[in-house]
Amino acid sequence: MKEFAVGDVVDVKGYGRAEVIEPLCTDTSSKFNGRYRVRYQQDGTTYYARPSALRPTATQVKQRVLLCHSTTHYRTCAASVINYNDAVLEVGSHEGECTFLMSRRCRYIVGVDKSEVTIDAARKRYPGLRFEAVDGFDVAALKALGPPEGFSVVLVDIGGIASLPTVAALVGLYYKEFPWNTKIVVKSVFLKRMMEDCMPYSPAPSNPWQLTASAAAAGGGGGGGAAGSAAAAGRDDAAGAGGVGEGSEPGPSGSGAAAKEELVFYGPRRNGKSRESRASRAAVSASASAAAAAAAATAAMGGAGAAEAQGRGGRGGQGGRGRGGRGGGHIDIGGGPNEGTEPAAAAASVGAAPGDE
Repeated sequence: MKEFAVGDVVDVKGYGRAEVIEPLCTDTSSKFNGRYRVRYQQDGTTYYARPSALRPTATQVKQRVLLCHSTTHYRTCAASVINYNDAVLEVGSHEGECTFLMSRRCRYIVGVDKSEVTIDAARKRYPGLRFEAVDGFDVAALKALGPPEGFSVVLVDIGGIASLPTVAALVGLYYKEFPWNTKIVVKSVFLKRMMEDCMPYSPAPSNPWQLTASAAAAGGGGGGGAAGSAAAAGRDDAAGAGGVGEGSEPGPSGSGAAAKEELVFYGPRRNGKSRESRASRAAVSASASAAAAAAAATAAMGGAGAAEAQGRGGRGGQGGRGRGGRGGGHIDIGGGPNEGTEPAAAAASVGAAPGDE
């Protein structure tokens, strides 16, 4: 047997929601022995109820739309959502049975159906309740049936006769037109199955183009962030291109052992951009700019050195060709073959010497 404490909100079978105000009576001489004293939320009256007639209320959820796959679950869910001060609208009330059951749990309720025949049957069956023949897609007419503050709970029971597209369109319409705090309880086994196969995709809220953690850590010892990483990467590339230099050990050095930075794509971002995400994007952009500047400076220094070496080699080659030309002139004058070959070899050696510097 379920035990209840003072202050618990319970559903009394057939009577509505109430609050436990006294613990279980254990006095054997009392006629209320084995009962809880409860106070109904609708009118404030008190009553001694048996524990078998009480059940705990379901935990309130933040979701606006609640999907049910059967009539029993639909009515149970509606009973757990409706409070005593709610104004309730049931779309697809048919002959009014569920509307009557929920009428004991709220202050105002109205049932609507598209069929005039079922509305007449509901009015005859429950003359004390209000039933109207209204199309469920006529939101203006539905809102006109409620109190000035509007409906706080909308019950939709058309899943048995309507197709899935019709139910989905109706629920989407109510989700858009009714206030944000309106609970919508829907009975539709097909819509529930479809939603169980769905999952919202939540991409990473950060910048999709960002440095990896290893690159950020490696850039700390290379002259400040990503610039140091780029400079270290440039030194490693230069060492790899020129082989092992004099006085250096084979393999990566201490500064070049850091992993090269990588740009990783994490997928599209959401439309909402917070202040933190904008700040992080600005920091990443600054780091990327510094890395690009350092790489450009390194490339410029390497290009200047190559141009200087090429200039030296060009001057040496021109000098060699000039001396070779003079040697050739000496051959024409002297006419000896040995005298012509020696200056040509000398010119070749002179032209190759500046390139070795």
